[in-house]
Amino acid sequence: MKAHAIDYKNIAVNPEVISKITQIDPESNNCFSEIDNLLRSDQSAATLILRVANSPIYNRGKHIKTLPIAINILGVRVIRSLVLLALSRSIFTQSKNKLMMRHVWQHSLLTAITSQTICNEIDVIKEGEEAFVAGLLHDIGKILLFSHFKEKYIVILEYALKNNCTSAEAEQIHLNINHFEVAQQAVKEWKLPGYFRNYIGVNLEQLSTSQMNDKVQQSLAVANSLVKGAGIGSNSWDQETRKDKLIALGLDSDFCDYLLEDTFLQKLMENEIYQQCL
Repeated sequence: MKAHAIDYKNIAVNPEVISKITQIDPESNNCFSEIDNLLRSDQSAATLILRVANSPIYNRGKHIKTLPIAINILGVRVIRSLVLLALSRSIFTQSKNKLMMRHVWQHSLLTAITSQTICNEIDVIKEGEEAFVAGLLHDIGKILLFSHFKEKYIVILEYALKNNCTSAEAEQIHLNINHFEVAQQAVKEWKLPGYFRNYIGVNLEQLSTSQMNDKVQQSLAVANSLVKGAGIGSNSWDQETRKDKLIALGLDSDFCDYLLEDTFLQKLMENEIYQQCL
């Protein structure tokens, strides 16, 4: 089976919306109207954005009823993330399989939130929204494979967990293709911004020195490792293994210990967006 067996257009996810939302320039004079038009074509995204706008974090005691007001309150960067989040969530609600929900959907969502949080922790706050989007989409290749081979992909997840191997290794065995290759092709087919190749279809456990110097990519890799190590995206790892993997990604020992505290991950799982999307 080869990469061209994947139909990148006829799938549950809407590539056109993904492409449009990722390419909106927050500094453009037309960005608010572009966002508004996109939201009106996607009810699930509009609903999620109104819910977030009415959360205690943003509403300041006022009930937000309209999208234009919600867009103004949240800002274009947050809105872009939420549209992609709603789009991703709509794909997974079509599947009730517990393995898929935990090891792909929950993993992607928690990785997105963790990536953004780590950016805040290391004082690169402006990169936080990009890190959120990167976390949300980094496993899009798995979604594409699942949408084409639903029953077989569940077998692949079961095989990876039983044999303690990576998803990519299990995919290669069963499909003769892996989610890295599929994701890289998706960037081309969907005409996503070129920098998405830094996050989509990349083995985050084997970053080069130059990749670790990119704070968004490093934050994504660290978040991916933290979440997988906790048993969401793979079998859980012991504490020593988890710390070794973080150090290999360029973190110092003290910061690793902080990230590996139970309270750190627990706080992320209590995040309002995470809870709403579950």
